[in-house]
Amino acid sequence: MSSKSGRSISAKEASVVAISAALYAVFFGLSFVVPSPSPSFVLLYLPVILLGVFPVWFGLPGLAGGIIGAVIGGIFVENLAFAAWIEGVTALVIYGLNWVLMPRSAAEGKRKSILILLGVYALTLFLGTGYILWQFTTLGLFTPEGALIVLLPTFAINYLIEALICPALLRAMSLKLRSSGVYVGNFWEWRERRRVKSEQH
Repeated sequence: MSSKSGRSISAKEASVVAISAALYAVFFGLSFVVPSPSPSFVLLYLPVILLGVFPVWFGLPGLAGGIIGAVIGGIFVENLAFAAWIEGVTALVIYGLNWVLMPRSAAEGKRKSILILLGVYALTLFLGTGYILWQFTTLGLFTPEGALIVLLPTFAINYLIEALICPALLRAMSLKLRSSGVYVGNFWEWRERRRVKSEQH
């Protein structure tokens, strides 16, 4: 299989896409263990755990899988039908910003790196939460007042989960993924490796 740029897609990358999509959809379904003010909105957004680690682990294949899984969750969990694209864009916003902004040393567990990482998580999650609530108001699923009421609780509960789980996951799993050749690194590491490879060829 090849992309338009002619770059072949490896079996490993295809597997990452499939696994990422499946995990995202499953985590989305599990999010409804916490009651929500709307049947089309998850107050607890468990995929945020994946969005906090997959960017530096899997890069573009993880992003593709995350978007697919988000759309699946939007269709089958939130019953958004065609509007499930909103969930895909939300995953793109959070994942993409995390990939660009997470520090290279995110997996090392150093105090400074963790503080930067937590700041990145706070920014990207707040923007993603604000984006999806804004879209839901345009669909009439929330009033502007209702969206403002759930914004901070939604952000707080999911940020707490992300901040407690994701740094520990990065420390525990990143070295293993590096040794297996899967680990991608943040956007700037990925870009640098691509540049070096292109120069070698």
